[in-house]
This record gives sequence, structure tokens and C-alpha cells, in this order.
Amino acid sequence: MRQLAAHPYPSRLAAWALVATLFFASILNTIDRSMLNFLVDPVRQSLHISDVQISLLQGLAYSVFYVSAGLLLGLIADRTARIRLLMFGSFLWSAATVAGGLAPSFAWMFLARMVVGFGEATLGPCAMPLISDSFTSSRRGRPLSLHLLGGSIASGLAAWSIGWVLQQAPRGTFSHIPVLAHAAPWRIAFVLAGGLGAILVTALACQREPPRRGVAVNTSSRMSLKPIVEYFRRHWTVFLQIYLAFALFSVAGYGTVNWGVPVLTRQFALAPGAVVQSLGTTFFIAGAIGALVAGQILDLPVISRQPGAKLLLMAVLPLGMLPATAMTLAPNGRLAILAFSSLILISPMVSITMLRTLSELMPNDMRGLSVSLMSFAGTMIGGVAGPLLIALCTEHLLGDERKIGVGVLIVAAPAVLLSSLCYFCARRYLLGSLAGGSGLAAVIAEDLTPKEA
Repeated sequence: MRQLAAHPYPSRLAAWALVATLFFASILNTIDRSMLNFLVDPVRQSLHISDVQISLLQGLAYSVFYVSAGLLLGLIADRTARIRLLMFGSFLWSAATVAGGLAPSFAWMFLARMVVGFGEATLGPCAMPLISDSFTSSRRGRPLSLHLLGGSIASGLAAWSIGWVLQQAPRGTFSHIPVLAHAAPWRIAFVLAGGLGAILVTALACQREPPRRGVAVNTSSRMSLKPIVEYFRRHWTVFLQIYLAFALFSVAGYGTVNWGVPVLTRQFALAPGAVVQSLGTTFFIAGAIGALVAGQILDLPVISRQPGAKLLLMAVLPLGMLPATAMTLAPNGRLAILAFSSLILISPMVSITMLRTLSELMPNDMRGLSVSLMSFAGTMIGGVAGPLLIALCTEHLLGDERKIGVGVLIVAAPAVLLSSLCYFCARRYLLGSLAGGSGLAAVIAEDLTPKEA
């Protein structure tokens, strides 16, 4: 381990200005990533593709670069200017979103989604380390929650905006814009969302890079993979359980949220526009509550000073989204939407707690990589497997697309239970490792007692 040079923390104004910019980045990141979930049937009909192909656009197309490039971007973020890297990624994913709105075929849309994934892979490895280097350990809960609050309310904003576009486009609202004049409503939504990226790139250009602090696993300034691999090897029982738990949670989360709109429209015969707007309110309210409450809980001394307490919290939280996995059992659409809201409430709480835990367990020059690995577990495993398994279950096991909600229940409910179990196991292994004395104990001790500004 190498002790990094001590630096004062940025001023509160500078630190919170950075968080506000990351909040905006999280909003655009989530909108561009998730808007396809609200436009499943219009895109499927326009491009003449199947449910399985839609699941590939939702999962594999986005995840293949998000994960494969994300691991490399995590290493780069640990060694380079993170704000500049994020500027590059923001421009890339926004341009690719516009390109997706112009897609004439499945192959074009698949390629556009791949580039969106590549660009968005820069946000996680940059955002969490930037926040960790801007705030002391006991004050990171609220900034992290505000950053991820952007993602939580973004789905609601996306749903509202898409619902508005779906209603306004047939009335000729966009007919005066040459590129959008005769475009399908879903194409208009993609182009407008991608265009907002110019504002984000400008805002990032106004921010300053905070100095790195804490300890580094590399003993010299040169990057070597050997000490990184060794750190994971020594503590593999802890990290394997943590990442496996998050992957299982993501299988349930992505699978449920990606097929939520089709469940409500196919099983409960609700109008797509009404469903999207109802879910917009759900995402906005439940997501905001979940993110803000998580930040308050994580900054409580009994939680912030106890590593095992965070893992215990993560073991309990996934159980709260079981009603969403069983929304198909609701007697009507209104109660199904209410059940679905449990997922929106719990998801940001799990993600924020996961990021807060990783910031505590990882040396400074491994934090970007640790978030990339979290993205791998959540996106490549959960984001691909969740929607695809549900689609395959519905098409080949149930044989009826109207039973998509039953497919969600069959796949997502067991994944939630296994996720909770893995987090319990991770807590047991962590406490055992700390009791025996280890590199983990040294990293945590340094993080919990930082030099104040």
C-alpha cells in the first residue's frame, strides 16, 4: 500500500457544484439508457422485430461495450483526469442516442445502443471516485444519493417526456422542425434526448478535478495490475459475494423494469401513453424517496462507521422489491403499478449503499475499477440475463406474450431471494476478515479517519 499525498478537500461550494453536474449527468445517462423500455412496442413494430430482439437491444447491445470497455475505462479513470474522461463519454453517448432515433433497421439500432453503452461506461468509474475525493467518509452518503437521485427521477422524467411526445407528435407539434417533421414519435423522443448532451459537456468543462487522497494499492506512481489482482485474490470471498449479490439483484431489477410496460399494456389492457405517464409519476416519487432516504441512512454514525452495517442493510433491501416481481398477480392495473413502485423505491437504495460500501473497501486507485466491476455485474449479467430470460420464458415455456408478467415472476422472484442471501454471506466474510486483520482493515481505517480540509 502507498499513502497518497495529503490535500485539503475542495470547498463546499466547489464540491456541491461538482455533485450538481454529476446529478445532471446521471439524469441524461439514465434517460438515454432507459427510454427504449418505454417504447418497446412502437420500436418493435416500426423495425419489425420480435420480443427477443427487443430484449437484445435492451440488454446485450447496450451491455457489450458498456462492460467490455467499462473495465478498461475503470482502470483509466483511476489514473487520469476523470472530468475530461467523462466529457468524452457524455458526448459519445448523446450522439449515439440521436443516431438510434434515426435507425432504419435492427442492426443500426443495435450498433447505436452499443456506442451508447461505451459512452455511458465512463460515468460510474468517474463519478464515485470524484465524490469520494471531494467529501469525507462520514459525509458521502448525501452526495452519492444526490448523484444517483438523478438516475432515479430520470426514468420518471423520461416517462413523462415520452408520454408527452407520443401525445403531441400526432398533433403536428414538431412539424416545424425539418428533421423531425415526418418522424415517428419514438424517433423524435430519441433525437431530443440525445441533443441535451451538449449542455452536459459544457457544464463538465466548468468543473475542476479534485486531488486524489487516501491509500493506493500500487506502491509506485506507475500502474501495475499485479497488486490489483492480488488485493482481489486475498479478499475474494468478500468481493465475490458482494458482486454476485448485486448481479442477482440486477437480474430481477432489469428484468422487471424492462418488461414492466408490456405487462401493464398486454395483461391489463392499459393504453401505452397512460401507462408511460403513470409510471413517470411512480419513478419520480418512489425513486426520489428511495435515493434521498438512502443518503440520510448511510450518513448515520451507526451505519457510516460500521462496514458490516451497510452489508446488513443491503441484505434486507432486496426483499422490499418482491411485490414488483409479482405484479402479474394484482387484480387490476392500478394495483399492479403500485406493486411495481416497490422496485423503483428499492433500486436506488441498493445502488447507493453498494457504491458507499465500495468507496470504503477499495484503495483510491481501485475505486474506478470497482465501479466498473459493479457495472459488469449489474449490466452484463443482470441487464442481459434478466430481460432475455423473461422473454425466453414467455415465448418458449409459457407460449403466450400476454403472460409476460408470469415470466417476470418466475425469473425475478428467485433472483431477489438469492441476492439477499449473498449479501448476508458477504457480511459474514467481511467481519471475519476484519477480525483476523487484513489489508481490508487498513483501507477501511484510512478511509474512516481522513485528514480534514
